[in-house]
Amino acid sequence: MYFYLTVNQSPYPKKIQHIANHMVTTIEHLPALPLRNYIRCYCLREIDTHGTDLLKAIHAIDQSFMTFWLSNTPLLYETDKGVQQINIKQRQLLGIPSCFQGHQTYNGKYCFFTVHFRANGFFRIFNIPMCHLSDHLLHSDDLIGKNVQFLQEQLEEAGNMEEMTSAADQYFLTALLKNKAKNTVDNITAAANTILRHHDTVNIKALAQQVNMSLRGFEQHFAEQVGITPRLFARVVRFNKVLLLKTMHPHKNWTDIAHSCGYFDQMHLVKDFKVFSGHSPRSFLQQLPPPRENFIKTVDGY
Repeated sequence: MYFYLTVNQSPYPKKIQHIANHMVTTIEHLPALPLRNYIRCYCLREIDTHGTDLLKAIHAIDQSFMTFWLSNTPLLYETDKGVQQINIKQRQLLGIPSCFQGHQTYNGKYCFFTVHFRANGFFRIFNIPMCHLSDHLLHSDDLIGKNVQFLQEQLEEAGNMEEMTSAADQYFLTALLKNKAKNTVDNITAAANTILRHHDTVNIKALAQQVNMSLRGFEQHFAEQVGITPRLFARVVRFNKVLLLKTMHPHKNWTDIAHSCGYFDQMHLVKDFKVFSGHSPRSFLQQLPPPRENFIKTVDGY
């Protein structure tokens, strides 16, 4: 998840950038061992925008999220359909976004707890087809029941991240035990993990054979469990790899990044960037420079 500060809110960009460097604090925790094939991590974020607008671009990403808001500060959601205020009393579920969705605008102090699911992790826990959830911001209660509100209350009452993690583990382990696994689940999990590791070299037809499925059946089951086709998933994974590399190595040029991530050339990268972020690579970072997040604790890898 990336956050960006609007640079046109003040005539003092250096001052704004200084503020941006200290406004996001992040703590990540691993879930309980039995949940680690389904949930990558839990994340607690605290944001203080110090009176400026902080934009979070809703670009394509290779995970789905469930968000629990622990503060009451209003939040705006801007898409091509207009601007609406997000009901932060609801628990939002964002299926995998396969293209640029717009922006969320933060202004004030925020605290929220996010569950980062693995590719088909939400499907494996709740047995709800992800093909109906991709590119949608939904209310979790409408999909998985009102009992998730009890988890919200536990998170609000928790004194620290450890207590939040324990409450979330209990809720998702209970949900997992109620779910009846399908025969194809392990095959799609293995395929998604292969794409995450080898996005730039994976052959989808060969991958279908590797997991002992026909190409058509593989694509159908993958879309049902992950939310998008395996080919599109591989493109989204590669795009996020590019973003990560540029964030970690801001002085590395786009051509080198494109080649290292398996793009034919820089124009191929630009085309994907416009679809998945709404901007060209240069424009994306110039208009929305990322603030530095203060990571108290992180979880490495997939």
